[in-house]
Amino acid sequence: MRTHFYAFGSICRGEIDPASDVDLLACTSTPTSEIDPKKFSKYTYERIEQLWREGNPFAWHLHLESRLIFSSDGTDFLVGLGVPSAYECMTADCLKFRKLFLESSNALLQSRNSVVFHLSCMFLATRNFATCYSFTTGRPIFSRKSPLLLAQRLPISDEVFDVFARARILSTRGYGPLVSEAEIAAAKDSVTKILDWMHRLSPTGELS
Repeated sequence: MRTHFYAFGSICRGEIDPASDVDLLACTSTPTSEIDPKKFSKYTYERIEQLWREGNPFAWHLHLESRLIFSSDGTDFLVGLGVPSAYECMTADCLKFRKLFLESSNALLQSRNSVVFHLSCMFLATRNFATCYSFTTGRPIFSRKSPLLLAQRLPISDEVFDVFARARILSTRGYGPLVSEAEIAAAKDSVTKILDWMHRLSPTGELS
């Protein structure tokens, strides 16, 4: 079986902190159960090539921020694919992530149940919105801090943004400091600011 393994993400950016993990990609000629899906993002070569043709943001992430760590045939598969096609779904994707943020924030404001989960979804929506929007600048930003790194920065404090980021880690990995009642209140108070920011960054007005 032909295989290529890559590292990508924060470790390749040198953006390491206690919350960082190591993102690993396994490219294979056929689907296989031999590679642990808890350790690797598993893709066939055919699927990766499709993402390249689509100009998918993940293809651009790999193109810009991946490093080969093993090749079964001595080649660099991703380098051989060249530059991905242009990313053309920014407005539709931003709309999708704004909708996710709106639904999750409404759930947070209306219920005391699953608070960490809703904060986690709000973080995911905000980060992905910023990453998608960053393509308009010519310099895509894949950092989990992407909303804070745009020239039109998310207008909330680093401390409040960290509440959302910590909730994401708690929800997906199950560790880290718990979110306090005061922090939950601060996150709720930021909802309108985040929605207004998403609306301002819409290039066509379609996110109103």
